[in-house]
Amino acid sequence: MTQHHNISTATIRGLWNNWAIAFGAIALVTFFSLFISKVILPAIIFVLAYAMMAKLKADTGHSKMGACSLIVWATAIILFWSGLVMVIINIIHAEWFFGGRFVVEPFNPQHPYVASLIIFPIALAVSVYFLARGHSLKICQNCHSRFGYYHHSSAVASLYFREARYQLRLLLMLSLLLSIVDWVYYYFFYINVNFNQPDKFYFIIMPIAVYLISLVYMSLRYMSMSDDLLTRHSSKTLKPMTTIVRFLVLCGDKILLSEQSDGLIDTPAKTVFPRKEDFSLDEARKEFANMADTKDFDAKYLYSDSGYVNGSNVFHFAVFLPDDAETADLRIKGRWDTIDELDRKLKSHQLTPLLVSELSRIYNITMAWKTYDREGHRLYPIKNYHPTFRLRDFKKWDVDYSDLHWLDIATNNEDRPLFRLRRFWRKNFRH
Repeated sequence: MTQHHNISTATIRGLWNNWAIAFGAIALVTFFSLFISKVILPAIIFVLAYAMMAKLKADTGHSKMGACSLIVWATAIILFWSGLVMVIINIIHAEWFFGGRFVVEPFNPQHPYVASLIIFPIALAVSVYFLARGHSLKICQNCHSRFGYYHHSSAVASLYFREARYQLRLLLMLSLLLSIVDWVYYYFFYINVNFNQPDKFYFIIMPIAVYLISLVYMSLRYMSMSDDLLTRHSSKTLKPMTTIVRFLVLCGDKILLSEQSDGLIDTPAKTVFPRKEDFSLDEARKEFANMADTKDFDAKYLYSDSGYVNGSNVFHFAVFLPDDAETADLRIKGRWDTIDELDRKLKSHQLTPLLVSELSRIYNITMAWKTYDREGHRLYPIKNYHPTFRLRDFKKWDVDYSDLHWLDIATNNEDRPLFRLRRFWRKNFRH
């Protein structure tokens, strides 16, 4: 109970910190725009964007997840595009660019940027995009790979999912409000001669005031999520912290599966222990031998998840039975499916989330390892060549499934557009 209490407290504090840092960076840009020149301000914004990504990179370097950082990543994107738009505006209105012929009347190079006219519409667009993408966002996929799958019965995981989207919706509404108010004022009342007190109020003071009010609101919101309430909720829905050991049982080109009590299909070879920090391959062999009542098999460690799902961890292994095992009398029961049958069940959403996660990770890492080197370059200079994926070869594949670098290669390789630019960005700026 104490550990659940600590996890819940760290979660709530981390969510508030992320909101304060993320929206605070946006408010800081509007403040800087009052006295920083148009040439320097985009550079300041790019520095803030890099700081957001550096925070994400530092957070993901920890073995435990402190809080969902979706709002921080969204802010990094907002700052980057805002800075880029400002750079483009600077170039278009520069004297050396076609002699400044593109200068329009509302633009006064002697005045600072009205940054709120740029950053809040971009924040609105990014918020809508992030909310529409949901779990398919790259940051969510990386979190999924590192910390395990989202599970609705986990109070902490549910809090991450709910509050991350709530923060995005709040950012959307505040950005929409500030965009409308600032643009209406700009269009009807702004006079491009000086920067008077009403201008400062609408373009600078009001966004900062909205930020401060949001801090108070979010503080009250998260304080209301008392530790006792969250702990009581956890005690009803969370099992004690455990270690889950799972085996993918393979025989030739077939895999052993069985239907669970909830109607979904999963491996029948799995067990639960009180939480352990490690589970060796020898321990896994002994456990499967007792589970299946057989000693005629080979086993292989795949990877482990040590994330936020109930504070539990999961160890994943593969077991390879001899070719005649389909007719053997094993203690574990199920149906032997081919890879085509498995694919059909996957596409019809008949598999458990954890089995889907396992299969996706194994397939993506294997195909990346067989197709590309660690820099993302093709191993074979044959256009559109794709290696085969056969279950009977699984035992021979010498690839580390705990190496998340191969998941990056699967999504960023020389067969993808702008490969070198994307590789540079991920190497230097990604979370």
